[in-house]
Amino acid sequence: MRRTRETLILGLCLALLFCYAGSAKAESTSSGGTPTTARLDFRITIPTILYLQLGTLGALVDRVTFPVIDLPGTGPVAGTSSGTNPVPVRVAALVGGSALVTLRANSSTALTDGSGNNIPFSEILWTATGNFTGNTFNGAANQQLDQFTGPGNRTGTYSFSYANANYYPPGTYNGQVTYTLSSP
Repeated sequence: MRRTRETLILGLCLALLFCYAGSAKAESTSSGGTPTTARLDFRITIPTILYLQLGTLGALVDRVTFPVIDLPGTGPVAGTSSGTNPVPVRVAALVGGSALVTLRANSSTALTDGSGNNIPFSEILWTATGNFTGNTFNGAANQQLDQFTGPGNRTGTYSFSYANANYYPPGTYNGQVTYTLSSP
């Protein structure tokens, strides 16, 4: 009984395969010696592609360090990247002609010394070159930094500074900002 059922199932599968194969033939015509034609359909699908580089190409994560040697209130302290200085920025977008492309930053978690002392990211500012604008982090999770319309490749640099305007306890403060590139 089992062998008969398996044979029947195998026979049905083969019959379906032959029916399907017969229906998937390429278009062809024959006209007894005169030219004939056949057609093929082509399709290219180009998806939305977003590319974001912030820092040294190939590096894991660059670190910007601020060597503070003066008392607060004496002016900003320029940062130095562990990679390329100033920090390279590249945004490339393959989007529709009127699509918005937005660069955002999440600086909501303050720099910390590990002992409970914090410096908010609103103490960090930057100047920019190329297709980007300078600003100051606002400590928000979704701060808009730049916005562009349509496809393209935009490049520039960021040079960071620590405001050095407020008194904080001595220590080494670490933190990380996450950048996000999006297009609806």
